[in-house]
Amino acid sequence: MNFSDVSYASGIAPSTTHYAGWGDAFFDFDNDGWVDLFMVNGHVYPQVDTGEAGARYEEPGLLFLNQRNGKFKDVSKLVGPALQVPRVSRGVATGDLFNDGRIDVVVENLKGGPTILRPQGGPPNHWISFQLVGTKSNRLALNARIRTTAGDLVQTSEVLSGGSYLSQNDLRLHFGLGGRQRVDKVEIFWPTGKIETLTDLTADHFYDVKEGEGLVSAEQIRSTGPEN
Repeated sequence: MNFSDVSYASGIAPSTTHYAGWGDAFFDFDNDGWVDLFMVNGHVYPQVDTGEAGARYEEPGLLFLNQRNGKFKDVSKLVGPALQVPRVSRGVATGDLFNDGRIDVVVENLKGGPTILRPQGGPPNHWISFQLVGTKSNRLALNARIRTTAGDLVQTSEVLSGGSYLSQNDLRLHFGLGGRQRVDKVEIFWPTGKIETLTDLTADHFYDVKEGEGLVSAEQIRSTGPEN
C-alpha cells in the first residue's frame, strides 16, 4: 500500500502549517452531502508567547469547506467570531446536540471550559439521520456501515467507537442531502455480514433501525436491553 501527501494539493496545508493542530473531524457542516473538515489548535508550551517566532499558546480553530473537487477552502474567518477566539484546544467531538438536523461541535479546551459551536443560518439543505441497534451484532452497532442513495448522491458512513483526540462523536449516522427531499435507498451492512435495505425515506427525519427488524420506534430502541 502506498500513500501520497495531498495536504497542499487539497488546500489544507497553507492554513495549518503555522499552528499546533490537535482534534479534528470530518463532518457535513452545511448539509450539502459533502463532508467538510474542522480542526482545533493550541500550542504545547505557554512559554512560546515570549518568543520571537510569532507562535502563540492560544490559537484559533479552522474550518475548511469541501469544494467537491478534491480541494477544501478555508472559511474560518467567514463563519462568525466564535471560531476566531484563540484557545488552547485539544479534543473535538461532533453530533446533533439539539436534534435540529445540524451537526454541532464540542471542543475540549485545556484552559477554561468546553466550547460548543452551533451552526446557524446558511442554505436550507435537507438531511437524514440513523440510529442503529444491533441484536446479533454488538448492541451499539459499532462498525456497521450505511450507504445512502439519493438520486445521484451516494454516501457511506460507519459507526465508530472513537473520534479525534480524547473524544467520542455521536453514534448516530448523519447524511446531508443538499436539495434532495427523499432518499431512494439505504443499505445497512451489519458486522455479522447481514445486509438490510430500506427504500423511499423522507428527508429531515431521524430513523431508528434494529438489526433484523428494520425501522422501529424510538421507544423500542430505548427498551432494548443489553441481553437483546
